Amino acid sequence: MAEYLLEAQHLRKAFEDKTVLQDVSLGVRRGEVVVIGPSGCGKSTLLRCLNGLESVDGGEILLEGQIISGQKKNLHLIRQRVGMVFQSYDLFPHMDVLGNLVLGPTRALKRPSKEVETEAMAALARVGLADSAHVLPRQLSGGQKQRVAIARALANNPKVMLCDEATSALDTRTTASILQLLQDINRE
Repeated sequence: MAEYLLEAQHLRKAFEDKTVLQDVSLGVRRGEVVVIGPSGCGKSTLLRCLNGLESVDGGEILLEGQIISGQKKNLHLIRQRVGMVFQSYDLFPHMDVLGNLVLGPTRALKRPSKEVETEAMAALARVGLADSAHVLPRQLSGGQKQRVAIARALANNPKVMLCDEATSALDTRTTASILQLLQDINRE
């Protein structure tokens, strides 16, 4: 068994002539919560690299001891194991909450809609929003939208959850409840 669930070794990432990540290494053990860096230090880029949304220019990323960086063919399988909660909710405004959760797995992964809907409803229940499955995003508060984004990331039962400033732009009370939810999910 690998020492780290998720590991980055000497990552390098540049956009044109601006180096954003230089020789970044980290290891995250099962059940461990890692918080990294101040605003503008490259956290979002690092998380996007870890999830395969951005390619790395050097170094390696390992998930459960297997190299996942540079994978193109099985990227969808990697993303099933690495959930991502983005800074912005990125919910489709014309679709209800449940539709937002089932779209990716049914379209991109060609999974049966009934199976995905069952998992999505379980994820919504886990974040306290089962009663909002058929509500449009505009009818939700910022904290509720963030809970939907967390449920979307949980729907595939990932091994790792990457959260990119999951509480930015939320009030203090909502921030506390989102952080508590993430701690509860980690304990489970």
